[in-house]
Amino acid sequence: MKGFLLAGLLLALVPPASAQGMPPLQEVVERFDAAQAKVQTLQAPFTLTIKRALLRTPTATKGTVYLQGSDFAHFAFAPPEDLILHLTPKELLSYSPEDKSGERLKIGVIRNADRKYLGLGQKLSFLKEGFQIGLGESKEQSGTLFITLSPRSLSLRKRMQAINLWVDRDTWLPRQVQWIERSGDTWTLELGPLRLNQPLPPAIQAFRLPEGITVRKDFSFFTGRKK
Repeated sequence: MKGFLLAGLLLALVPPASAQGMPPLQEVVERFDAAQAKVQTLQAPFTLTIKRALLRTPTATKGTVYLQGSDFAHFAFAPPEDLILHLTPKELLSYSPEDKSGERLKIGVIRNADRKYLGLGQKLSFLKEGFQIGLGESKEQSGTLFITLSPRSLSLRKRMQAINLWVDRDTWLPRQVQWIERSGDTWTLELGPLRLNQPLPPAIQAFRLPEGITVRKDFSFFTGRKK
């Protein structure tokens, strides 16, 4: 594993680091990247909360996420959600076991850089090229640093307002990531206890869409799933 992301209107650069007991931004970037570089595999429970700008009530789903370096991120959603997501640098896969249907979208390396693994798997030093990074304290997650990323390029700003990242002060690994879309939709991924550098289940490492199911050349998860 090698990264995480999000911010925007919430950008709040703090006074000098010494006054806040906070390390300099460059040190945070270096420590974060170094901690991520040591993680070859990750397994953790997650809660994904999606708040649509046009809807009052957010939706929350749970499950387990598996990450193997930059090879893939695998999201196994818990019942009653009938969904598995398998994201690689070249394609996005979704699978509904009960419905016996799937979706496959070829994306390629360039498009994948916009939202790689939902923000997982990227170094902050790399993201500095496309995002303005801010550093602050977090009131939502105790014991964390709050990192905000505001897109620099027009092409990115057309798709997202910001990315926010809550980094654990002890491990320098992410606890929570949030994406704010241009539309105002927000996606918040909160991670539970991390299991690092442990063998992942073979079925996940070798995940493929089953033979004989209906497979659409689409990926509707980000725009609203069609049941």
